[in-house]
Amino acid sequence: MMNSSKIKSIATVLIILLSLTAAEVHSQTKKEIQFSLDTLYRSNLKLQEEYRKLIEVWKQYDTFYTHVKLSMLDKEFANESIVKGVPLFDEVWKEKTARLDLLEDSTVFLLDSLNHLYEEQVGLLAQNELYLRMLTGQLNEAAYPNTEQELIGLWQLYLSPMQLSGEAYRTGLVSYNPFTVADSLQKHNVYQMEFKAEELAIIYFKDGRKQNCFYEVVNFNVGKPYEINCSKQQDEFEMTIHISPMPSGLEVSYEIPLDTTQVVYFNGVMKH
Repeated sequence: MMNSSKIKSIATVLIILLSLTAAEVHSQTKKEIQFSLDTLYRSNLKLQEEYRKLIEVWKQYDTFYTHVKLSMLDKEFANESIVKGVPLFDEVWKEKTARLDLLEDSTVFLLDSLNHLYEEQVGLLAQNELYLRMLTGQLNEAAYPNTEQELIGLWQLYLSPMQLSGEAYRTGLVSYNPFTVADSLQKHNVYQMEFKAEELAIIYFKDGRKQNCFYEVVNFNVGKPYEINCSKQQDEFEMTIHISPMPSGLEVSYEIPLDTTQVVYFNGVMKH
């Protein structure tokens, strides 16, 4: 059997070992608790920062809602909450959208009407210009060449479109109609001709074109109708101008080269 001294020594060693073990366990628990506390503290700081940001966003939303509410809703709904205000916004938005659609349709209709009026105005201005040029041509002093040589020079033409109506023995000339402003006709409107020596001519059209060509006078007569044939093969250009001495001056007429069922002419006077 062990003596008491050995038992005491063994007990002492065991007590020391248990103390060391308890101290180690106690030390590890404190570290874990401190780590948990640090983690909770960091989480708390993060939550506080997110809360601050949410408060800022909420203030912005509240400011926006208040502004929209005062702008769109009646004063009696000024204190309504967002939950009750959103349906009211929807109704107001639908009403404003309908008004905008109606305004857009009205604007389109107004623009169409203005464009139509503008086109009519342009047409009336073109007709007025035509009538003014014709009246000016009638009032200017008439010039009658006595020889082919006297045709040389610059001539002003005051013309209007005319067309034949009806059949043989029932025909007539029609003029001063709305068709006079059609671009397909006006581009053939000659306002100036210049006859030069060696049977060279320059024809000026109202659309800005200028045609150089040769001309030939056929059956010239001081008191009777005759013709001037203008042509240029390279440009495939050909025009026959009929001239009749009249009290108002030299009356001119030529057919417009259009592919139509009716024959259309430009007719008027030619003066120096």
